[in-house]
Amino acid sequence: METFTYTVESDVVGNRLDRLLTQKLRDRSRTYIQELIEADCVTVNGTYANKPSLAVKLGDTIHVSIPAVVPRGALALPSGDMGVRILFEHNEFLIVYKPAGLVVHAPHAQSTEVSLVDWLVHSFKDLKTVGPEDRPGIVHRLDKDTSGILIIPRTNQAHATFTALFQQRSIEKTYLAVVRGHPKKEGLIDLALGRHPVHRHKIAVLPHGRESSTNYEVVSYLQESTLLRVQPRTGRTHQIRVHCAALGHPVLGDATYGATHTMIGRHALHAYQLAFTYKGHWYSFTYDMPQDMKALISQLQTQL
Repeated sequence: METFTYTVESDVVGNRLDRLLTQKLRDRSRTYIQELIEADCVTVNGTYANKPSLAVKLGDTIHVSIPAVVPRGALALPSGDMGVRILFEHNEFLIVYKPAGLVVHAPHAQSTEVSLVDWLVHSFKDLKTVGPEDRPGIVHRLDKDTSGILIIPRTNQAHATFTALFQQRSIEKTYLAVVRGHPKKEGLIDLALGRHPVHRHKIAVLPHGRESSTNYEVVSYLQESTLLRVQPRTGRTHQIRVHCAALGHPVLGDATYGATHTMIGRHALHAYQLAFTYKGHWYSFTYDMPQDMKALISQLQTQL
């Protein structure tokens, strides 16, 4: 475990916490710093920092705990089919399907759970040097129990380009979700989100959280539930799940935000489509819902 402590001086007063730490820890990306803040690895005056945009004040004592990097090559992959699929290969990026139940990258330094990153580095040796050392090739994530497609850069230049595209909100992301109840046919959920002040593994709607917005439209109404097409404008942790719950229509199967269901063993959320322009070319990729979501919808339809 590496640690870093800094006392705010007059020349940086008012800076955002994440920008300041990116300047001070030059070998770490701003995205990585933001993840450290969200994972409660950063304190200001002994209190967990609640958001990356926190403005620092003169004399603030900032303490950062940086988890040691796991030697991922030491983990053996399962002998069976992990369910990962390569949907498209470009010289500079991959489009990959991640099944539900597989984490994108190790959640902490001591984790021995095999991740998508482990599978990718085993299959594509060149990815080891792309992006941050602790999560090579990763520019965006899906929750462990969310299925769907991901962009995996294969070069550091591509990594920088896709990082910028995500920051500029230039990548179109479309999800399919089965939620409880019958919401209006379409809408915009515009609620700021941040780390839950008590239950730190959860995200909550907070008045001074980070700007977060999600568009949705109804695909079909089912028995006491609805299939939605969802397009997040921002990319906050658990955004769709928390926004749907705040709307009063949590994602079915989501034990964390209030809608467990006997017909599915995980939250019914699938990253269905990605579309973007890369070096002047338009790309669009889709991957159909996995069988557990199809079975859920089929059962809910027969109950109508």
